Amino acid sequence: MSLMVNPALFRIAVLSLFLAAACGVLLHGSLHAADNRSPTKSVPATQPLRLVPSGKVHPAAGTEISGLAKSPSGRSIYWAVNDSGNPPELIPINVRGEILSNSGRGIRVPLAVNIDWESLAADDSGRLYIFDVGNNFSRRKVLQVYIVEEPGTAAAITTRPRVLQIRYPESNRAQKLIHDCEAAFVFNGALYFLSKRLSDATTVLYSLDAPNPGKVNTLTPRDSFPVGGYVTGADISPDGRVLAVLTYRTLWLFYDFTDDDFFGGESKAIPLEGGGQIESIAFTGNRSVMLVNETRNEVFSIDFDLPTDRSARGPVISPRRQAAYR
Repeated sequence: MSLMVNPALFRIAVLSLFLAAACGVLLHGSLHAADNRSPTKSVPATQPLRLVPSGKVHPAAGTEISGLAKSPSGRSIYWAVNDSGNPPELIPINVRGEILSNSGRGIRVPLAVNIDWESLAADDSGRLYIFDVGNNFSRRKVLQVYIVEEPGTAAAITTRPRVLQIRYPESNRAQKLIHDCEAAFVFNGALYFLSKRLSDATTVLYSLDAPNPGKVNTLTPRDSFPVGGYVTGADISPDGRVLAVLTYRTLWLFYDFTDDDFFGGESKAIPLEGGGQIESIAFTGNRSVMLVNETRNEVFSIDFDLPTDRSARGPVISPRRQAAYR
């Protein structure tokens, strides 16, 4: 039996289907564009690196390790902190994840509150910087950085922390979920923060050049880069020539830059497989890093090379991690 079709209605139906399909393509593209953006410069293709654990952090250190920093004393000690809800403690470990404190546990930071500790850094003056900057829903307006002298492994508590309060310069009303941060580092006397923007897959670099403990310090936006994922950690190499930026699936290496124009030089992306929820990174040498999985406490070690190993343009910064707070 044949069906009688009104030609006008048929044209309308066809047009509707076409528009629906087009909208679907546009919607699909908008949802995935952030994850597939190309950097402004071409990035050398790198084979995926399958991660194999080289150690495991004992559960006594906590099970949500979110920040790592190598001892500023040069000893083979790596300090770790845990995410929100955990005690305000620094945990000394080695590259295999073994706890090095005499107590076998963390060293308490007095008068500090772990609202959302997400990163850790050190300077060349023997200070550790604990970045309480986690902000999953961008609701926190004022964040803080705790600064303590590096403790000995026999200590029960650290020195009394100095506190820097910080805030972002932009309003969060127009753009939601842009003020989370899980990656920060110290370089040439300044603090640097890399955003974990839940609204897209671009990270924004902010700096704090002249910290003032007597007021709320406003961060300065410096640059941005389409990393194609959520930034979970960062560190600067001992020679100050490589910035490592970690996402859940990629290790980004920025090098051959001038001064602190980190994204203005060259870059290399190393896809990572099998690492799970990796949220902390620290350099163990100029061309090697240590990662820790936040949920499984697995330790991973990576040695890498760069397409070119030219000296950074401009003068070499020395010391590379000058104190950001005096």
